Amino acid sequence: MTENSAESLEQELERLRRRRRIRLAAVVAGGAAVVAGGLFWLSGGLQAWLHDRALDSACEGTLAAGPVRELVGGAEVTAGTRTGRGFWQCRVSEADDEDGRIDLRVTVSDARDRVPALEAAGTDAPLGHGWTGGFAFDPDRERRGEASAGVLLDCGGTRDGGFVAEVRARMDRADFGRPEARAGLTAVLTRTATAYARQEGCEVTEGEPVGQVGTSVNAWDHEPFASVAGSCAGIVDPRTAARWGVRTAVETAPGPKPVEGCTLGGLRGAPLYTFTASYGPALEWSARERLEDLADRPAGDAPDGRYVLWADCRGAAERAAYVVAPAGGGLGRTSSLTLDHPGLRTALSAFAERSAEAHRCTLTAD
Repeated sequence: MTENSAESLEQELERLRRRRRIRLAAVVAGGAAVVAGGLFWLSGGLQAWLHDRALDSACEGTLAAGPVRELVGGAEVTAGTRTGRGFWQCRVSEADDEDGRIDLRVTVSDARDRVPALEAAGTDAPLGHGWTGGFAFDPDRERRGEASAGVLLDCGGTRDGGFVAEVRARMDRADFGRPEARAGLTAVLTRTATAYARQEGCEVTEGEPVGQVGTSVNAWDHEPFASVAGSCAGIVDPRTAARWGVRTAVETAPGPKPVEGCTLGGLRGAPLYTFTASYGPALEWSARERLEDLADRPAGDAPDGRYVLWADCRGAAERAAYVVAPAGGGLGRTSSLTLDHPGLRTALSAFAERSAEAHRCTLTAD
């Protein structure tokens, strides 16, 4: 055998050995994949993956799955829809020993329906960022995992089109005292509600993503009247405030909400006068009828010191009511305060004009 032949034979043997090593590696890799797949299945990985994928299509594909995943923190939840008279609801829920209770509900209704009403308060924090909405979370409550938020959705700015949406959460593992948790719940509300509205043919006038939202205020969150800069700013001038005995105020940050409010108080925050603006579904029908009855009262000073102004609005808000009410006096009952009636009407006008402008509403004669 020549030297060249011997070299060729050695090269051929090396190629054969290389092929055997490749085939062996492929067999080992294939076996490892089978074992890994089995472990993935047995460990519940496949079920977790399928559950995660199911969130993306939950509630007819409208659920904001990303923010929900962040809020539940890896807990396995179920999601489904429920419909009733004039409303659609997407509910996410679970309850077990490890994660505790999870109950998250987004409810959307036609803003013109007489049945659903938006549960909102003047003490809610505004969502801002182009949304007409508020966030309710009391930082002084023991239950840190309970919060709610509401928003009005306009359909392309048409005069009579829109939706009202709410999210209510009770989650044992959540803490809505954390800004990121409040922003996450707000994202669940706005993204789910707008997705549903689009499915219904509504060209939603959408705001920007909400990166930060505040918390509710309480009676003891009063501040010196001289420092007001939010919902109480510009309602009463310093001279009138001094004459009324106003020393403090409870207000929220500026921003359009379904219900806006300002409470003017005495030295220790005791309420004296409350101003409230209510838009569309935030004003329950029986309350609206009672306020409309005020128009039938004789002209002049109202003994109870309660006055109301109205505005016409576009979209979901439809109509708004602006009310001033002295403390201690209900509808038709005389207040214990010495009332400056012209001053109350002037202050209400200032409050209503500013709020109506923020909502793009037009004040009316009645």
